[in-house]
Amino acid sequence: MDSNSIDTKKEISFWLASFPMLAMGVFVGVGNLWMEIDLKFILLISTLVAGIVAYAVGVSVKEMIESIAKTVKKAFPVILILIAIGGIVGTWMYSGTVPYLIYYGLKLLHPDYLLVTAFLVTATVSTFTGTSWGSAATAGVAFMGIGISMGVPLPMVAGAVISGAVFGDKVSPVSDTTNICAMSAEISVYDHIRGMLPNVLISGGLAVISFLILGFMNGGEAGENEGALRVMGALDGMYNFNPVMLIPPIIVFAGGYKGYNPIALMVSSCIAAIIIGMAFNGFSIQDGAKSMISGFNMEMTHFLASNSYWAQEAPMPVDVLHIPPLKTPMNVMNVLTTLLNRGGFEGMMSGAVLFCILAIAFGAIMEVSGALNKLMYLLLKGVKSAFSLIVAAFVSGALLNGVTGNATFSILTVGQLFRDSFRERGVSLPMLSRSMENSMTLFESLIPWHVTAIYMAATLEIDTLSYAPYAFFNMAGIGLFFILSYRTVKKLKL
Repeated sequence: MDSNSIDTKKEISFWLASFPMLAMGVFVGVGNLWMEIDLKFILLISTLVAGIVAYAVGVSVKEMIESIAKTVKKAFPVILILIAIGGIVGTWMYSGTVPYLIYYGLKLLHPDYLLVTAFLVTATVSTFTGTSWGSAATAGVAFMGIGISMGVPLPMVAGAVISGAVFGDKVSPVSDTTNICAMSAEISVYDHIRGMLPNVLISGGLAVISFLILGFMNGGEAGENEGALRVMGALDGMYNFNPVMLIPPIIVFAGGYKGYNPIALMVSSCIAAIIIGMAFNGFSIQDGAKSMISGFNMEMTHFLASNSYWAQEAPMPVDVLHIPPLKTPMNVMNVLTTLLNRGGFEGMMSGAVLFCILAIAFGAIMEVSGALNKLMYLLLKGVKSAFSLIVAAFVSGALLNGVTGNATFSILTVGQLFRDSFRERGVSLPMLSRSMENSMTLFESLIPWHVTAIYMAATLEIDTLSYAPYAFFNMAGIGLFFILSYRTVKKLKL
């Protein structure tokens, strides 16, 4: 493919094109990991660097702003979903939906099997609903709460949740990325899923084994876990648990499966959650509105204020709700604060949405300066064999997705760039769709500035770089993709 096949709007050298990406890598390593500077500030500085490079090659400030505005407009539905998720989390705490799941999770689960159960459950939810985001925001949040109560390290729980959510998203015929990859490669969605199955199933099996081993090493105690019993007792005193509390997630899951608008479903679920919280827990409508806008606060229950026992750290001889005294100190108040005080539109807007806009600005400037086109052209220029073509498609997808934070744009662009080359070299188009899928869904939740990683970190309330080492399915899938692709190329003698 020659350079004329790619729209090079601005002349830019390779070094200038790659400089903003290299700078971001240095800023993240030194600023965030070493100096612990807020990643949003790091992304802002990286965007300024990209802007300086763009200006140096002749892009005006007005053009940059117009490019950012155009990209934000395209991403606006995603931004609305991010905000709506904040309302979901806050109102589901208010209704008792998430506490209900946490309570019975604590009651039925052994800590040794928490990680593998989190993986399997989120994988199932994601498969049926077609959304890793929805799976993480519902079952994922519940498992994070169970992990807090059981004392299981939260980065491990988050890694299991994200692994399961991504597993389901890759094999679900109703997943947006799965369908877009198939469409972009001009194959059926079932051919696409069938081609991914060896990678997905082997990676899933390795993830299950890894989470089982990790669970046995870090799970702790079950029935003798007095801390979990105290948390259960507190939750039982705060909420009047009832299966009706499962209606809000049913609205989201059933509606999503039917293909209804996700934002409308989320808002409807929030309203249902507020009604349930008022009807079954006796909470006020004012607190319901506050949970949706600003986030839930456990003081709304008026339970802890009249039960000072829960704030005690020392073992106590008093039998409260038939819970035995603790052998080790534990401040249940702190645990419940971490567990329940979350959600709301405002929290998501000041965190994930701001992060998302900064990421969009960086990608838009990289695109308008011609840096993305330059890097993509050089990747294609180095293709010499069938396997290197597959690798180039994977790297191109990861690069575009990492820079733009937009999986749809990245998939459609890579499909357009590589379809003819795959056909010319006799490489099957399912290999192209597989390359795109793996470079998107496996990578994006591990890149701190990507919209998906921002969403996961905000929803699960844990830093991306903390959970990334435990996202076993993602990492195994990336490694296996190259191994299986090389094996296929050799077997077919391409």
